[in-house]
Amino acid sequence: MLFTGKSCTRLLAEPHTHVIIYRMLKPDLEKIRAVALDMDGTLLNDQKEITPATKRCIERLQKKGIYPILVTGRSFEALKPFKEALGLRTPVISYNGAQIVDGITGKLLQDSPLSDTSSRFILELARRENIHVQAYRNGTLYFERHRPESEHYESHVNLKGEVVDFDSLEPLKFTKMMYVGKHSVLEKMKDTVLAAVGSTTAVMFSNDEFLEFMSKDVSKGKALLAVLSLLGLSPKEAIAFGDGDNDIPLLETAGIGVAMENASLSVKKAADFTAPSNNNDGIARFLHPLCGS
Repeated sequence: MLFTGKSCTRLLAEPHTHVIIYRMLKPDLEKIRAVALDMDGTLLNDQKEITPATKRCIERLQKKGIYPILVTGRSFEALKPFKEALGLRTPVISYNGAQIVDGITGKLLQDSPLSDTSSRFILELARRENIHVQAYRNGTLYFERHRPESEHYESHVNLKGEVVDFDSLEPLKFTKMMYVGKHSVLEKMKDTVLAAVGSTTAVMFSNDEFLEFMSKDVSKGKALLAVLSLLGLSPKEAIAFGDGDNDIPLLETAGIGVAMENASLSVKKAADFTAPSNNNDGIARFLHPLCGS
């Protein structure tokens, strides 16, 4: 367990004492009633599996009355098999916070689609620059043609998309749009989109190859606040785990924010602690005081 990020910055402001504190401080897990979990790169290992140790940990948390909450950029359809494997009944957060779905009934509790103006700009930019663009609408993944990037993404989330002429859709009402491609190219596209429609559009990387677009009102942190309210809990009673830049609002909202060892540097700076990697049972090891035998 590593003390890092926000709290480490505070400690470094106290000369001659921070080395001792760094070694001694541990997270206060006694007050935790909810555990918010990003999926890819956090809950799932690189083989897109939940390890046995992590599954046991989450099962034990539930037996103690602690709520595991899935918080992901995936669609509900793509996260559902993992939710069912864990036996979760809590609300789930999908599309980086654009949707909240009841964990028992599957009823849509919150939906914040992109504006059509933003969607049309993102679509036309991708066509002009020959960038692979795809979108989620009513739970279905759409793109205009099959490309290596679309096949890569389908394999990543184990979900098949459908080909459609986006101009045939009216209104678009996309829950989320994405560019898939090389990071260096996507960085330039990010700046262009922000300059044009940044006032109404949230733009973020979920990993180096995926640039995602949602409504400006959307973030994992805001969605976590909504779910915690439904459960009658405060942010101080929640701990959150993540690895991607889209997880930063999540870690900043929870009482304790934990970056995975495989997380980006910006995520580690935003977190209070760092856990072992997603390939090394990071969640289970960090939460051992709560879910250990």
